[in-house]
Amino acid sequence: MKTFAVMLLVLSTLSVATHARAQSADDAARLRAKLGTETAGVVMQVVQAAEAEGLPTRPLIGRAFEGASRGAQGVRIVAAVREQYHALQAARLALGSEASATELTAGSLAILTGVPPDSLASLRAARPGESLVVPLVVLSDLIAREVPVAAASTTVIAAARSGLRDAELLRMRERIDRDLERGAAPSGAAGTQLRLMLEERAKGHEAVPPARRKGGVR
Repeated sequence: MKTFAVMLLVLSTLSVATHARAQSADDAARLRAKLGTETAGVVMQVVQAAEAEGLPTRPLIGRAFEGASRGAQGVRIVAAVREQYHALQAARLALGSEASATELTAGSLAILTGVPPDSLASLRAARPGESLVVPLVVLSDLIAREVPVAAASTTVIAAARSGLRDAELLRMRERIDRDLERGAAPSGAAGTQLRLMLEERAKGHEAVPPARRKGGVR
């Protein structure tokens, strides 16, 4: 249950990134009501700077509301929003100017969990022209489960380079989670499940006759 709930939470967070330009006046009013005029004004300056750069703004507004819901002081809310803004900038530099709003949001979440931007760039190189939302979500999710950043990054990048698709990455993450619940070491669980997934994939390919592999029916 925990695994599924965490994935739903992350994906629901990403979904709001597709509405980056909606209801800015309403957002400003809501922020003023929640944060006070001064803090809301600073937050909106950051939001407007992000919008001018073509970055998704919903993660910034969401971060501000999250801070308000936790009773954080205005200065801490502003710092968190600025941190998210810089993470979005770093994600775009790493993922490229063609990255979607959801990719940038997922990339910024990965950076905020400690993933270095060059790991995001390596992931982009491993999957040129394809969506990185699921690999980035899996990466952040593994780190949230205390898999070391280096081990999580290596595992997801290697999986992408090996051609694992989104469904396979999600299955790998679920298997890692089960191993962790059984007491496996986080770094070892990640590496072990990647190896097993690749072995199963290779056996599956070997089971398909060569003529069918080339023919068209997959």
